[in-house]
Amino acid sequence: MTSFLCQVQTIQRTLGRSAVAAAAYRAAVSLCDERLAMDFDFSGKAGVEFTEIIAPEHAPRAYLDRATLWNAAERAEHRKDGVPAREILLALPHELDFEQRRDLVRDFVQKHVVARGMIADIAMHLPGQEGDHRNFHAHILVTTRVVEREGFGPKERRWRSPEQVKEWRAGWAEIQNAHLRLHLGTKAPQVTHLSLAERGEEGAPSVHLGPAATALERKGTRTQAGDHNRDAQAHSEVSRRLRRDYAQTADRLAAAAPVIDVPLDDLILEVKKVRDGLIKERDGFERERLALAPIRPPSRGQIEREFLEPDHRLKASAKTSFARTEARVERVRRSRLELVAWIRSPARMIFAKHAELNALDKATRVVKRAELSLAERRAWLQSPAGRAMIAARRQPALAQMSAASTKRRTLERKIKRLDKRIEAASQTVKDLRMAQALGVPTLKVPAHSPDATRFIRGVSGPSRTAIARFPLQHREQALGRLRSGRVRGILRSLTPGR
Repeated sequence: MTSFLCQVQTIQRTLGRSAVAAAAYRAAVSLCDERLAMDFDFSGKAGVEFTEIIAPEHAPRAYLDRATLWNAAERAEHRKDGVPAREILLALPHELDFEQRRDLVRDFVQKHVVARGMIADIAMHLPGQEGDHRNFHAHILVTTRVVEREGFGPKERRWRSPEQVKEWRAGWAEIQNAHLRLHLGTKAPQVTHLSLAERGEEGAPSVHLGPAATALERKGTRTQAGDHNRDAQAHSEVSRRLRRDYAQTADRLAAAAPVIDVPLDDLILEVKKVRDGLIKERDGFERERLALAPIRPPSRGQIEREFLEPDHRLKASAKTSFARTEARVERVRRSRLELVAWIRSPARMIFAKHAELNALDKATRVVKRAELSLAERRAWLQSPAGRAMIAARRQPALAQMSAASTKRRTLERKIKRLDKRIEAASQTVKDLRMAQALGVPTLKVPAHSPDATRFIRGVSGPSRTAIARFPLQHREQALGRLRSGRVRGILRSLTPGR
């Protein structure tokens, strides 16, 4: 079955990256970065299946040349932390052939990239020789500035927002599913951009290994990301087994329950009661989810600033003391020069000069000691022991953040499942009212159910069966009576005294 992957990253200067170098590597060509005066030659790289640049109609035609495009994008950035490009990494369905995969990528790029005014540089890659033979994927480098007829203009705020990434992910899932159905039929495998929590499913999410971790795992070397995915898979398997065992037991108990005749009025009240209980439970989970305050672990820079703060204060104090000493020496020197007795006594002048030099030297040594201590502590922070200290300081907050994130995902899954049950209960109430409007007096339902889901299921099936026995004309008449009754109820509620 095909898998879903749509990742977005930035090509950022502060990380030492170049849009020209990124384009050269992904397209397996040789390009010269004019800003850096460097050549990036990846023409010997294998595995590139197809490359293409797609631009809006009004964009300069020269931008269809890869070197011209990305050097222009680099020139448009004047900040040292500029972002000349973003990259969208897509996993392509191995069930499709080359032309179908190419059309799929082009469709996505046209609708969600070029239609928004961006230029896209597409590079479709084949699976690696040592990796998964189904790993067809595409790298799409996207410009970050508005393209005008004369060249690049200002940046569009929305393009670098989290909402844009969400739209790309949702759009890729929608277009991929449409192409899969088009080429493989209505039973084609489908993908989703929603997380497990958003789908209401149990299981721990896995992480993308990346090329480095994947290469180590292939050689038999365990990695942290690989261990995380193995733990997540084991947890998901246990959760699925427990859910399967519970479902089998609950279904067996529901099937063994005796069937009794129950009036529709009683069934409607009972289903409403169950639905109200589900809504109350869902609201409780929602309040609990909203009460989870976001936890932000201290950053490395924050820990370093806190660790060096005493030395910074000591250095500032030493410099202040040195400045006061200089001012005092200068003040005493000026007042001493006004005294004739001091000026006429060489011994006194020599003694005073030595005292001044000693005071300034002492203050200077204090400043140098403070600067040396600060430099030593800064160097220690870069050592393995310093990095271990920073990691240890961050670990408790990271663990709390992970636990809160896990709890939030669990609550989201529970809320999603309850939403489905509440929707099913509401539909069952509608079906019961329809059966009642058709003149059905009672329904045969199980005498007891192990849980709310199977209770609703045990009532919903017989009610729909009862409705299906009536001709379509009778059902339409009953639906009209129900609608007119609701309208009269609304009118009575809006008219006081009636």
